Amino acid sequence: MEIRQLFEADTEIYQALRLRGLREHPDAFGSSYEEEAPRSLDVVAERLRPIGDNFVLGAWEGETLVGTVGFWRENHVKTRHKGGFWGVYVVPEARGAGVGRALMEAALVRVRSLSGLERVNLEVAANNLAARALYLSMGFVPFGTEPHALKVDGRYVDEELMVLPLLDAK
Repeated sequence: MEIRQLFEADTEIYQALRLRGLREHPDAFGSSYEEEAPRSLDVVAERLRPIGDNFVLGAWEGETLVGTVGFWRENHVKTRHKGGFWGVYVVPEARGAGVGRALMEAALVRVRSLSGLERVNLEVAANNLAARALYLSMGFVPFGTEPHALKVDGRYVDEELMVLPLLDAK
């Protein structure tokens, strides 16, 4: 398995994987398949364009993209000390092989090198026990739950809010 940053040249394969995740696991994402499917590839490419400290990593098995994780950093003066992970997804056939952990570890190596970044946040569907267990094992700490964070096909999904402190705040 190879983990590397995704760029504009990866747009089509990235979008295919993203749409698969949105279609097969709608509870896991704030976006929906219906919203994302009609987006032009130019719009999708913007997500992969390196801007500031933001990035998307992909896990590859040969020529096949099997997982992704995105990172964004706040850009306001008062909130620049924090960022967050988004779009974490591993295809079902690659789960249980350490792909999610490898993606998160690679992303954390990168974010730990960012000057002034003190904490990383993420949100996880409260019923996604495997993802939650992974994040807890990596040092993320729950700090709240947003009830009814998502409404999927008339059902509510709660999200657990988690943070990984990168250094002791003074």
